[in-house]
Amino acid sequence: PLLRWGLVLLFCLLAPAGFAKETKVRKAKAKAPRLVRIHSGHRLHRDAAAAFERMAAEARTAGQPLLVTSGWRSYQQQRFLWRRYRKGLGPKAARPGRSNHNRGLAVDLVVGSKEASPAYEWLAGNACRFGFRRTVKSEPWHWEYRPKSPSAPEDGADCLGRPLEVEPTPAVARQDAS
Repeated sequence: PLLRWGLVLLFCLLAPAGFAKETKVRKAKAKAPRLVRIHSGHRLHRDAAAAFERMAAEARTAGQPLLVTSGWRSYQQQRFLWRRYRKGLGPKAARPGRSNHNRGLAVDLVVGSKEASPAYEWLAGNACRFGFRRTVKSEPWHWEYRPKSPSAPEDGADCLGRPLEVEPTPAVARQDAS
């Protein structure tokens, strides 16, 4: 009888911990972002993806295609990258669960090695109009979708406050030619 009560007591002590873990897993799955594929095959949160596709289309029209190297990352992918970083084997990476890549709200883009590249210049001047902003000072390639945080540029200016180059309309161009 003593052994039986000991087992019952042990079960009662351990069972709530097991149930709590199961509940946490269920809650984590319920909070998973709604992801959609963007033109590059990477995935982003549906709102970020829609904004990114609009931004990418305008960038292509301006002759500056946006090439994606990373979008959404699973918790396990982020943990792998973070562990490599901690061991000195990889680039800087946020702790798993603290990266907006885990939420599908961050995108890494090919911008060249410096902030003076054409891709970076286009992003710096235009990304805020689509809700994206650069959030990691040491990473010019990392852009996050934060639609409420970037302030909209003033009329006739880009995101850096520079005057927009206005294309002449065909009627104006014809008048100038005569």
